[in-house]
Amino acid sequence: MPSKIVDRYKRILSGEQKRFSPYEFEDAQYRKQKIQLVLRYAIENVKRWTPEQARRELSIRDVKELKLHLVREYIEPPIEAKPDDVYYMVEFAYPYLPRRSEQERVLWVYQEVLSGIRRHFPPLYFQSIKGEERAKICVDYMCSQLMKLPDISDLPRIFSKTERAYSLLKKYKLKILVDTLYFSPFDMVTEMYPHLSAPALWEDV
Repeated sequence: MPSKIVDRYKRILSGEQKRFSPYEFEDAQYRKQKIQLVLRYAIENVKRWTPEQARRELSIRDVKELKLHLVREYIEPPIEAKPDDVYYMVEFAYPYLPRRSEQERVLWVYQEVLSGIRRHFPPLYFQSIKGEERAKICVDYMCSQLMKLPDISDLPRIFSKTERAYSLLKKYKLKILVDTLYFSPFDMVTEMYPHLSAPALWEDV
């Protein structure tokens, strides 16, 4: 029964048992429930945290001390999670916790790239339709918050010189978009903003 997982986890914490049986999480029907029970016991009974507090404070060190690495391997991290991030384990345990919106998650990643907290975007971050949506969020932010463009229709004029366009994309850490997703800065802008494809808008003044 899934409820017995907590007894086995207590034995692991006390040192009576080294790890869970290799077959403990084999049954997909009960796997999620078992992992949630272990995480909730560690958070509520060992750390005596609220779910909200756990999401803020749980660290990779806590995970090791609480032996939660034994269940972490069964939780698929979100694409934006860094190697030492463990907040998503708490969100897995408590699915009702409010989550960041997709835009908030993308801007969190982009701002960490800009600040140097991250050296680069996560692998495959801009692949697929979802990746194109992430790219658009980043470019919107670049234009409005970093370049301070009063009007997006100014973008073609600024990007009309390829060298200047690449220089700006490199400055704002978005050159990866034309390295992996689009053929050129022109292609990127006109794909994201189809109304900016008129040739007259791309005349360099």
